[in-house]
Amino acid sequence: MRVDRNFLGWGIFFIVAGAVPLAVQAGVISGGVVDPWWSVWPLILVGAGISLILRSTRLEAVGGLIVAATFGLMVGGAAAAGGVPDLSGVCGSDESGTPFPTETGTSDGLSEVGLELDCGQVQVAMVGEPGWSVSGTSEGGRGPRIDLGQNSVDIQPADGGSAFFNQRVDWDVRLPTDPRLDLDFEMNAGSMTADLAGANLGLVKLDLNAGSATLDLGDVRAIEGFELGVNAGSLTVHLPQVSMTGSIEANAGSVTICTPPEVALRLHTGDSVLASQDFGDAGLIQDGDTWETPGYDTAATRIELRTEANAGSFELDPVGGCS
Repeated sequence: MRVDRNFLGWGIFFIVAGAVPLAVQAGVISGGVVDPWWSVWPLILVGAGISLILRSTRLEAVGGLIVAATFGLMVGGAAAAGGVPDLSGVCGSDESGTPFPTETGTSDGLSEVGLELDCGQVQVAMVGEPGWSVSGTSEGGRGPRIDLGQNSVDIQPADGGSAFFNQRVDWDVRLPTDPRLDLDFEMNAGSMTADLAGANLGLVKLDLNAGSATLDLGDVRAIEGFELGVNAGSLTVHLPQVSMTGSIEANAGSVTICTPPEVALRLHTGDSVLASQDFGDAGLIQDGDTWETPGYDTAATRIELRTEANAGSFELDPVGGCS
């Protein structure tokens, strides 16, 4: 007998989600045990990590099943105890910080920009002037640590603390529209808004963990592709008006994809576990695990993406529009 991994994930989710409140009602476990149901959310990241380690092996589905079971535990705990997850506490207070001195640098020879934020929010924008800059606020007025390489700049949290217990920061990062840049963003327990209008981009990477992000590529001049990952977070992506390839993976996360007019899509869903998507409602045609815009092969602008989810969801061109 062959077990469909998609149905297996749903089965684990529903079994756990239903068993928890039944066990509480039957007195098998006390309500106090499930009151802090939201606290098990780090298991989602554990499952996501296991999925990455075991990718392309026979045990690849294990990570997705851990995620499915964790979501079932959280939903079941919520049904028994009430309430919704609140992860804001892991990122400290949202009170205004103290401005730190603006950091600037030259764009001569620059080809790579890395940015890591562990707690707070960051705005990224492109400017039609040479050089880059970082301004903002933090507790105590401590600016980010900036490592400069021969062709790169790497913006990181100030030394000290850990990913989920650092002091909250607010950064404003400005990058030049020239030269061509590879971007590598990592967001942990934070939020990001990146408006990359006018950018000349190579590969764009984003690793989003327990946070939210909006990546606006709608008006880039050029882009080679992107690799986007969401773990226990939410991501909105505005696709460019140029042909490209890329991938988006959601582990216990949600992704909204916004497509410019006249851009044709080919989306490969793969062996997603406990996933949902509305590609058919958005007018795409299904062929196996691939969804296409009608007339894709003859379209002038084509975007091909791998869109996979483990306990995650994809929404394409929402009816109310993309904000």
